[in-house]
Formats: sequence, C-alpha cells, structure tokens
Amino acid sequence: MLLNAIVGVLALQSPPVGRRAVCAAAAGALSTSFSALPAFAKPTELASLSNEERLVLAKKRQEAENVAGLPINRLKEKRDRLSTADTLINSGRWTDLRDLLQVTTGAPLSKLLAEQKWNTKEIRMATAKMRKQLFEVDQFAFSQQSFLGGDAFNGYCAEGVVPRGTDGCKVKPTNDKAPLLAAVRGALTTFDEIVALVQK
Repeated sequence: MLLNAIVGVLALQSPPVGRRAVCAAAAGALSTSFSALPAFAKPTELASLSNEERLVLAKKRQEAENVAGLPINRLKEKRDRLSTADTLINSGRWTDLRDLLQVTTGAPLSKLLAEQKWNTKEIRMATAKMRKQLFEVDQFAFSQQSFLGGDAFNGYCAEGVVPRGTDGCKVKPTNDKAPLLAAVRGALTTFDEIVALVQK
C-alpha cells in the first residue's frame, strides 16, 4: 500500500517519458530500506512494534553479526559451506562446486589463517592434507565443465538429451560419484581437525 502510494505520487509529478524510471527508482529505494531492517522480524511485524522494541531487535541483530564475524566463526562457516559440496556433486553443478572449493579451502582460507597467525606446523599440515583430498574433486569438476558449447564440439549430447539415431550425438558416460563424495567427507573430517587445532 505504502509503496504503491509513493510510486503513484512520484509518477504523476514526472514527465511521461521519465515515469517508468521514477517508478523503478522508488521501488528500488523502498526495497533497499526494507532489507536494512532487522532480520528478526518482517516489515509488517515491525509496524506494530514500539521504538524501544525496534531498538532491541536492532541490537540483537548487531550482536549476532558481531558473533558471526569472529575469526573462529568465520572458519566454522567455511567448514559448514564445504559440507554442501555433496549436493553440488550429486546434481552435477560442477562450476558451482569449483567456486565452493575456492571460497572455502582456497585463498580466502589462507588469508584468514594468516591474519590470525594460525600457522602452526599441525595446522599447515592439516590444511595441505585437506586440499590434497579435494584436488581430485576439483580436477574432475574441471573436466566436466562445458565451455562455449563444448559438448556439441566433442560429439556428446547436452544434459538430458537422448540421441534418436546412430548418427546423432553420443550419450555422455555416467560418472562414479562415490569417490568424489568420499573425498569430500574426508576433507570435512580434516577441516574439523583444523578447527580443533586453532581452538587449542
């Protein structure tokens, strides 16, 4: 209701050519302001709260963000994100999988460990072990990525396509994902070791 009223007023006050731009800008501004509200309540719920209650919610949100920003919690968050790799493997989302491995076990992890001086011999060895466990996973994901319609050039059918004749495309060979899933499980165990070591 509020959004419609504001957009309507702004549109009426603008030249016909610029009304669409005004409406789009107003909608974007309002959506941004709502997204900045505390995550503990919806905008409709906030409308019924007093100023004091809103301040309490804002304080809780800030405290939650502060806790999430602690180095140990940032490390644990990377470990938790890595645990979603099995879903990406099972669904064949190879580009997403490679991106996930990079942000959870690649340079961002190295930066976090260096910033916090978590660089004991045990941590370095565990980190190297984890990356070695995931190396084959990353290599396999790389081999499965299609660049610039690569499937069409190498003769294989696109995902889900079944050739109707012998002169058509070739069916992609099925891949054994069990070793990849096992490697991810092993890497998660090693990541748990890293978390334990930094908490000593």
